[in-house]
Amino acid sequence: IRDVEREDVEFVCKTLGCRPIASVDHFLPENLGSAELIEEIQTGSSKIVKCTGVANPGQTVSVLIRGSNKLVLEEADRSLHDALCVIRCLVKKRALIAGGGAPETELSLKLAAYANTLSGMEQYCFRAFAEALEVIPFTLAENAGLNPISTVTDL
Repeated sequence: IRDVEREDVEFVCKTLGCRPIASVDHFLPENLGSAELIEEIQTGSSKIVKCTGVANPGQTVSVLIRGSNKLVLEEADRSLHDALCVIRCLVKKRALIAGGGAPETELSLKLAAYANTLSGMEQYCFRAFAEALEVIPFTLAENAGLNPISTVTDL
């Protein structure tokens, strides 16, 4: 590989299992990596380097994102980043909670039930907070193009 961008050196080294070499003196077998095939492929107006047959596969992954304009690319990049962050958090701490307003609905139901055991101003405050929590799944359903009333009722 020639002319590797500075920010890509670490990624290429991790992929091939080698070390960056700055001078000919460090050109030793323990610093070198191997692959069956490394080729430069033209994709649209840019080129990518494809490495196949590496000694230790699974150390790195490349995702090629293409889109019709910069806005679509940025949105796809954000979505991919969010998904990878969710997976990272799930691997670090093996706990998962339902989304889509389900936790807020459950908390709303519990607070409303607890409000029935109270009286006076406390009951009013707990009930108001429970009703306010129902706005979250309602808004999520509405933004997703679903019928918000039936979605919140199902939850």
